[in-house]
This record gives sequence, C-alpha cells and structure tokens, in this order.
Amino acid sequence: MNSEESQVKLENAECKNCKTQFTGKYCPNCGQSVYEFEKPFRFLIVDLAGNIFAFDTRIWKSMTSLIFRPGKFAQEYLSGYRARYMSPFRLYIFMSFIFFLLLSIYAGRKIQISEKDRQEINLSINEQLNPTNTSADSLSTNQLNFDTTSIAPEKLSNALTRVLNDPKMYMDSFLKFVSWSLFFLMPVYAFFLWMIFRKSKKYYYSHLVLAINQHTFVFLLFIVIICLKLIFPIRTYYPENYLIASIPIYLFFGKLHLYKRSWGKTLLRMLAILLLYGITMCITLFFIWSIWIKMELL
Repeated sequence: MNSEESQVKLENAECKNCKTQFTGKYCPNCGQSVYEFEKPFRFLIVDLAGNIFAFDTRIWKSMTSLIFRPGKFAQEYLSGYRARYMSPFRLYIFMSFIFFLLLSIYAGRKIQISEKDRQEINLSINEQLNPTNTSADSLSTNQLNFDTTSIAPEKLSNALTRVLNDPKMYMDSFLKFVSWSLFFLMPVYAFFLWMIFRKSKKYYYSHLVLAINQHTFVFLLFIVIICLKLIFPIRTYYPENYLIASIPIYLFFGKLHLYKRSWGKTLLRMLAILLLYGITMCITLFFIWSIWIKMELL
C-alpha cells in the first residue's frame, strides 16, 4: 500500500469497534486507533521499537522535571501537557515497586541472625515465658500474671520462634502491609493539601497529582540511598544519609511553584500539613502493625 492509498484510507476510515465514520488515526467516538495488526511481522517490530523509545522519552522528561523542578511536573500535567510526561500514578507505582524491592533486599541483609544468637534468644524467650523454671523469689509480678493476658505464652513463644527462624519472610510480609498503607495514605495527604491550599487550586485532583509526585520523589530519594548502601556496605561514614534533609526543601518548593503563595504562607501551611500527615501516618502504621501481628503471628 503506497502513501496515497494510506492517506485515502485514513480519510475514509470506519471504526471497527463502533462503526463510526471519521478521519484521522483515532475514532472520535470510542478512541480506538485505526492501527492494523494484520501486517508483516517486521512492521510490528518497528512499531514496538517506536513505542519503547517514546516511553523512554516520557519517563526521562518526567524524571528530570520531577527531580530538578519541584512542582513543574504537576503544574504542566494539570495544564494539559500530558503527552510529554509519563502518568504520575504509573510513575509512582514503578518507583514504589523498586523502592520496596530494594528495601526488602537491604533489610534481609541486615536482619540475618546466626545460629548461636538464635539459640540464645530462644532460650531467653523460654525463660521469660515459662516462669516455672525459675525460683519463686525471682519472679516478677508481670511474669506471675502472664497467664491472665489475652495471649497465651505458648502461642507467643511459637510466634517469636517462627520469626527467628525466618526473619526475612516476616519482614517482607510487614513491608507489604506498609506499602499498601502508604498507598492509601497518599490521598489523605492530598486531602490535607486541598484543605489548606484550596483557594489556590479549587479541585482535589490538582492536589492529588502533587501528592503523587512528592511521594514519588521521596521513593526515588530512598532508592538512591539504599543503592549506595548496598553497593558500599562496609563503611564508617554514610554521607548519603544527608540527602534526607532535602525532602522538606523539595516539598516546600513544590508547593511554592504550584500554589503561587508567598514564602512565609507556604512555609507555615506546609508545616501544618506535615504535622497533620505525620500524626495520621503514626496512627495508621500503629494499626497496621497491630493487624499484621494478629494476622501473621497470633
């Protein structure tokens, strides 16, 4: 098919999905492309390579804007410049997956327990949970009343023993709970942004995009820190830890860029949001910890 025939086909296209007559490459009714899959395999390879290159271009622009221009990604995405950027939600999911994967690897290396330490800890647990093996004079009030608690000593002892035998498995389980809790906390952070900056941006969606971008940046920052710790594990000095200090600075300039408020008002409102969000996060993580203990151990 030559270029003239292709042009005629595009100008007289009928959508195979909804039978709408249209011109161009996409149906105005349902959005389906006129792209044909019935073609030689070499053309499919070329199209796939083009899509991959376009994806790489979008993620590169998204990452550079996210890192070096706080708030610009959110502002341009909300202003309609969406084709040049990767979806904020997809970028968040991508960075979240990498972060928790690396965190699991790093935590697995740090919580390795030798056989000698495991035996000593098990012995200490058994002595604490079985006061009959100790003289009556040395028993504390808490030990004497342990059987009256809601958790049986044997059940607690078995749970602690399982954790000691495979600590990485339980750490991965807990990190999974944490990842889901952060996912559901992000809209709460966006709600605090809307509540305090709603005069600058009327709709909740604008604040949600900024919240997603700022959480993505925090994940990216910790990815860099964890990677450095994994590559250079044995050191006496860890300068990458100072990168954490850039988080409040980044959050401040992101809000300053998007909401166009004065420095003083932006700073005070950001501190109020961080206080509310910090309290909410602590309460949520406490409940997540309690639920995880009951589901995985007890």
